[in-house]
Amino acid sequence: MARISGGIAALALIGASPVAAATDLSTLLATPPGTDWVDVGPAADRLVGGFSSHDYALFLKAAGSSPGAIETELNLDGFTRGYGLEWEQSGTQDLLVERVFEFRDSRGAGYWYGTLKNGSEHAKQYTGPIPVPASLPNSFGAVLYASGSGNQYRVEFAKGNLVFVVHMDSDVNDLSRPAVTQAAAMYETAPAHTDLPPGAGQTVVNDLVRNVEIAAGALILFLGLVAAIAVVLVTRRRRQSLGVLAGGLTMSPDGAYWWDGTQWRDARVEVPPSAQRSPDGAYWWDGRTWRPVLNARAQAQ
Repeated sequence: MARISGGIAALALIGASPVAAATDLSTLLATPPGTDWVDVGPAADRLVGGFSSHDYALFLKAAGSSPGAIETELNLDGFTRGYGLEWEQSGTQDLLVERVFEFRDSRGAGYWYGTLKNGSEHAKQYTGPIPVPASLPNSFGAVLYASGSGNQYRVEFAKGNLVFVVHMDSDVNDLSRPAVTQAAAMYETAPAHTDLPPGAGQTVVNDLVRNVEIAAGALILFLGLVAAIAVVLVTRRRRQSLGVLAGGLTMSPDGAYWWDGTQWRDARVEVPPSAQRSPDGAYWWDGRTWRPVLNARAQAQ
């Protein structure tokens, strides 16, 4: 009886073993090329922070592009979560986008990588490849051009159960080399496999459906075109001039945030110290419109 009890206790200890914390995806993205690259704050039409497959589809829709079956595509591939960051370079208004997509296994990551690659290479905006070094395997580079929007330099790669995306947009500058540099920095530090969130491995990928897609080919190509072209058009459409206040502070393109020199502040609840105020102190000027000072009445009392 004692042996049985001891065995049960041992099993209980095994079952109670701590589960490794999910990998922090934000740490897998590279820092921008220089200090003149300013963080772009979150918005419905910008994929900043953590995101799900549904969030990704909503992002495309909010930015004015049809998400098609992208959400289904990601779910079939075993997508678990993603993380994105964006920066805009002061002066040039060039844009840097970095994203990481996590999947349950390398097979799913390979499917999504293939979708993105096919989409870029068959997009009507495709103008040519970007050479990538042998030290960056399972990768591709592409230059896409949209009339009136300039070029987008894309470098994307798969490593383990991850797919990384680097997009750099510019109206005049050739950003192919810095795009490769950003991708190479992420490849060097990316793990062979991430620790997944609890429950991420419970849903089984429908291999039958996936194999049918591969055999047919056309559906994957179509989804790839939607993924690549939609992202290209969305990214270019979002590039706007940052509004600079008289005091030297910078507003985000949508006017929702202001930059204090180290981080973005919510313009709805915090007033830039150097912002122009109305004579009664109840409003402040953001460079485009007057905004109410929420606590002005309380301060007056």
